[in-house]
Amino acid sequence: MKILWLLALLTTHVFAEQTQLVIERWKTPEGAMVLFTQAKGLPMLDIALNFDAASSRDADKYGLATLTNILIGSASKYHNEEQIINQFESLGSEFSTNSLKDMAIVSMRSLTRESILRQSLEMFREVISEPEFKQALLTRERKQLIRSIRASKQYPGRVAALKFDQLVFADHAYAQPKNGTKESLEAIQLKDLTEFYQQYYVANNLTIAMVGDITKAKAKQIARQLSHGLNTGKKAKDNPIVVPTVVSITEHIEFPSKQTHLLIGQSGINRTHADYYPLYLGNHILGGSGLSSVLSEQVREQRGLAYSVVSYFTKMKSNGLFLIKLQTKNSQTQQAKQVVLKTLERFIKSPIDAQLLQDGKDNIIGGFSLETSSNANILTYLSIIGFYELPGDYLSGFTQKINAISAADVQAAFYRLIKIDKLIVLSVGRTI
Repeated sequence: MKILWLLALLTTHVFAEQTQLVIERWKTPEGAMVLFTQAKGLPMLDIALNFDAASSRDADKYGLATLTNILIGSASKYHNEEQIINQFESLGSEFSTNSLKDMAIVSMRSLTRESILRQSLEMFREVISEPEFKQALLTRERKQLIRSIRASKQYPGRVAALKFDQLVFADHAYAQPKNGTKESLEAIQLKDLTEFYQQYYVANNLTIAMVGDITKAKAKQIARQLSHGLNTGKKAKDNPIVVPTVVSITEHIEFPSKQTHLLIGQSGINRTHADYYPLYLGNHILGGSGLSSVLSEQVREQRGLAYSVVSYFTKMKSNGLFLIKLQTKNSQTQQAKQVVLKTLERFIKSPIDAQLLQDGKDNIIGGFSLETSSNANILTYLSIIGFYELPGDYLSGFTQKINAISAADVQAAFYRLIKIDKLIVLSVGRTI
């Protein structure tokens, strides 16, 4: 049987639309939070283990969380890297890791046929609960990260993103690059990886998300199997809230590029912020809806200053950021900046047109069913709901909450949060 081909085929399947997902939630005896949605019709199971073990936990060892996450799955107590890879591939299962600023993720996708799922889960459990950090693998991955850091300095967009984080987050842990620096990576030793894993890759610091064609009873068995192999440990303490800047900051980085990257923004919100929904809708209208957005109309359509301009909120545990970004000709940087600032100020001070508001609502609500129509998307939402401790009706009540927002709600929310006189304005490009 061509298992790999079948798995690839199945991952392209999309569920029929459903008005409401049934989300089961419980805790394992070891303390792991579990969110599960049964998805009948596809013989597949998607699992994401979400640990509060990302770069915001690096302390002064920048890049430690990323290195630890990368090396999970490279070697275990009983198998080497090649054996682990071959085992997952022979079963047609997929294994991956990813580390962000808040969340470190270890995930697996498997067919639910009993023999395949049993073997996949056993290997998954092994690499999670019995990893071995080997010097040769640490040296290899460290070199790759250092090469990546060196290469990123050649791209103005990456330079801009890193610098903007530093300006917005200042002394907060979010300010540091998740991949670390050459100097910080070279100082990390095997014992650092082991200590980080032992502190943060524990059951009480874990959210398990599962979506697939299994019963709740089976899901409980799997969750127990995965959390039982981990130390119980303690939940990581919350990071401090991001402190907004008290003055405006304008900074330019000279870069030999044909275009200038322009970033304008400030500190933002978390997912439990009181104005989350009006800010979500307002941002969609302002710059989150592509070519139909207010910013696109002013910057691209009317003046041709950029091919695209976007705005968004990154929703972190300790407040993310609000950002407007675009690329423009070096000679048009000042004009583009002024247009963006004036558009943002007008958006805050003037009520949104009724038709524009309704179009934004229709666009969000119309697309929401697609966002919860596939295994992968549902898994992401379950991870977010569990990790950020969101209410059980987060998905089921989303469209109703968006639909209830008025133009005054949006204007008031933006007025409370966005401070025109305290924005951070960063440009990376060649001065003309």
